[in-house]
Amino acid sequence: MAAIADEAGVAKGSVYLYFDSKEALAGDLVRYVFTSEEGSDPPSQIGRPLDHIVEFCVQQEARILSLGEFSSIVLHMWSHVGKSENNQIARGIRQIASESLFLIETLVERAKELSELPGSVDAAVTARVALALTYGLIQQRVTFEGNVAGPTASCADALRAYFRGLAASV
Repeated sequence: MAAIADEAGVAKGSVYLYFDSKEALAGDLVRYVFTSEEGSDPPSQIGRPLDHIVEFCVQQEARILSLGEFSSIVLHMWSHVGKSENNQIARGIRQIASESLFLIETLVERAKELSELPGSVDAAVTARVALALTYGLIQQRVTFEGNVAGPTASCADALRAYFRGLAASV
């Protein structure tokens, strides 16, 4: 908390006026990073739902990478979600993951309605693979950027390739 207060240019006690604990601060940080934009159309009414999934995942990538040196901390918290049932951060991350999966599943169902995807595609599996691809590629970028020669795959390109493998029209 002291490092955060120093970076913000405020007293450590001032940070505690807004956050009861380190866990509360971390939970708010994770929620900020992983939530979608307000004011958009309901997922069940969106045209080009596969493009919306790609945009959503690219936004997650941009939000995490915008944290710079702290991006690895957020990804670390994400990866430890299953280690504690009572941890406030883990509960928050599970909620965000559930919301993200629901959004993507709804968009996959919409894509099936619009014939962008075959009707046989399993929306739940597709949503889980999309999130796994996204966070795996973000982790790759955070871990290897600057340390490995050559470009890393973008979330957008990987998701579009995955959707084409499902016989999608993207």
